[in-house]
Amino acid sequence: DYRWPWTSFCTSASTSAYVFLYASYYFFTKTHMNGFMQTAFFFGYMLMASYAAFIMLGTIGFLSSLLFVRRIYAAVKCD
Repeated sequence: DYRWPWTSFCTSASTSAYVFLYASYYFFTKTHMNGFMQTAFFFGYMLMASYAAFIMLGTIGFLSSLLFVRRIYAAVKCD
């Protein structure tokens, strides 16, 4: 499959969506914050943290898949 780099990136980066959804759940159920500024700061910072996790985890997933694919194809002998 020629689209494996994007699949490996997005599969491992999807953890950040879980982090953001859990932060939303935590905000609405556990915290007692109200008002526009508290909500904007909380979700703004969580969006930035989730984006950073998206990039970091996606890069790790892509690089590990790349190393795996290169090792597999290096072991194949075409005689």
